Amino acid sequence: MKLSSIFEERPESWGFRGDPYFWAYLQERAERMDRLSPAGLEQWIKEEYRSVAGKPMTDRYGDFAVIEQFAHGGMSSGGVDNLWWIETGIPLLQSRLKKLGS
Repeated sequence: MKLSSIFEERPESWGFRGDPYFWAYLQERAERMDRLSPAGLEQWIKEEYRSVAGKPMTDRYGDFAVIEQFAHGGMSSGGVDNLWWIETGIPLLQSRLKKLGS
């Protein structure tokens, strides 16, 4: 089973407007990948973030990146919320990955 399957159901809420586009970006990249460990998944997401944001994903409150390729209008257009990914997005995806293994 491809890693992209954990991205199929989208979350009901996001941090910033760029988060759904980063999600889609990851899903597309994961189409060519086999499953990873939960820790490997987190590392991969953070590496992808660094590659598009040009900086590391941190857990500092208020830290985010504006990524031009994810900018499609609106006040926080292109914004990818580090805390949402660390506290919600990555744990959600790790949980789905663990369910696939059971």
